[in-house]
Amino acid sequence: MEEKFVKILIDLPDAEFGVSGESIWSVQVGDDLYEIRNTPWYSQDINFHDVVRAMAPTEDKKPVVTEVVHRRGHRTIQVIFHDEGSPEKDAVLVALKTLGARYEGANEMLYSLDLKPEVDFDAVADYLEECEKSGWLSYSHAPQPQPKGTGDRIN
Repeated sequence: MEEKFVKILIDLPDAEFGVSGESIWSVQVGDDLYEIRNTPWYSQDINFHDVVRAMAPTEDKKPVVTEVVHRRGHRTIQVIFHDEGSPEKDAVLVALKTLGARYEGANEMLYSLDLKPEVDFDAVADYLEECEKSGWLSYSHAPQPQPKGTGDRIN
């Protein structure tokens, strides 16, 4: 069966960077259940391959994420390069790739990193911390470890 990609919306109540919501690609895997298929640019609590519950407020609106149901172990880190880091950006991205991070750039400054479950999160974060101390970039991520999804809890 061919997968059908659909956009769903993540509300961002803190409106960091002036962004109050983010539309991301997903595949519907059940009633109101969607598997995330791209790394979010702004949301830190939802990761690639997580399964979320999302419901459309009306038929003509995108489904809006209400909860993470299953975590699949990926983690997301947002990176913003500063002007001072521009000459170092390519080398930093190569180093991140060597550490196992996959990345995509929204523009020349904002990058979103996806770390598969087998990637050493601490090694990537430690490297980014050194780059931040050098003034090349800023980075952020959700507190680790992330909470389990609501469907992953033992009741």
